[in-house]
Amino acid sequence: KRKNFLPTLILAIIFWAIWGWLVYFVPPVSDSSLIFFYSLLFFAVFLTSALIFANSKLGLLTAIFTIMTLVFQQFKTNNLLNFGILAAIFITLGLYFRKD
Repeated sequence: KRKNFLPTLILAIIFWAIWGWLVYFVPPVSDSSLIFFYSLLFFAVFLTSALIFANSKLGLLTAIFTIMTLVFQQFKTNNLLNFGILAAIFITLGLYFRKD
């Protein structure tokens, strides 16, 4: 059905491979390595979830949710309340952007 399935799949595999290489070989000592880590992970999760859901809006919401939870984890502000509020916001946005 979808015309752009194969290029999106190839890009997703490339982003996951680069992200895996970055995690394995680059130590997280500088700000630029963290920016590359989060940006590569964002694009990998976005493309993968857009393929799974067959909807790029839900893929975008999933990628932003994943990055936000990891940022909360990095700053040690991850607790059940913050996760619940973040999940409620993204579930509400997902229902808002859902196709009828």
